[in-house]
Amino acid sequence: MSAELRFILSLSIIFAIIIGIVRYRKMDRSYYPFLYYISLTLVIEIAYNLLMNNGMITPIRVMLNIYTLAEFGLLAWLFHSWGLFNGNRIFFISLLSGFFIAWAIITLGLGPVTKVPNLYFRVLYSFTLVLFAVSTFNKMVVNHRGKIFENAQFWICLGIIIFFTFFLLDNATKISLVKHTISRGFRINLQKIIVFTNVLVNLLYVVAVLWIPRKKNFMTSF
Repeated sequence: MSAELRFILSLSIIFAIIIGIVRYRKMDRSYYPFLYYISLTLVIEIAYNLLMNNGMITPIRVMLNIYTLAEFGLLAWLFHSWGLFNGNRIFFISLLSGFFIAWAIITLGLGPVTKVPNLYFRVLYSFTLVLFAVSTFNKMVVNHRGKIFENAQFWICLGIIIFFTFFLLDNATKISLVKHTISRGFRINLQKIIVFTNVLVNLLYVVAVLWIPRKKNFMTSF
């Protein structure tokens, strides 16, 4: 599969962004981190393609290493907004601080940020986000009283579980301790699967944005 086709397929996220922008002022504020996340994803995809076409490998490594931290932060903020941590702001801040320290140790400890991709951190935060999504999914199934397929959280959690499971597997196969035990053919096929999985997840996000509830209006009684 050519790099051009992969880039075009990655742009499928733009449909969810457009719908999100149109509905931004009316949507529930707890979903704002999700809209910021998919918008940042689009920016990174475009920047990656431009830098790659110009052979600028070092800026790409720096950008992706920093993006991993931003991605985790935005999605953790999303789960916090949904009440996964029971509204405990201290725990949420401690969580972000802990992952920032882990990012710094892993990213900077293995070598210069310009040369070494932080594969271990990618595996760590992917696994954590899958756990968050599964926990939110289970909580939602128990407490939700309406139609499950009309719940934006359902589609977002499903997308996160699918994407980050394959993302975790992909990065795990790139770690030197594992890489030598897995055939090159398997890694190539995995890359192809991830491309189409990414498109599927982007379409799930389109459905999710369409079902995001409207902003709650509170009237003051006198």
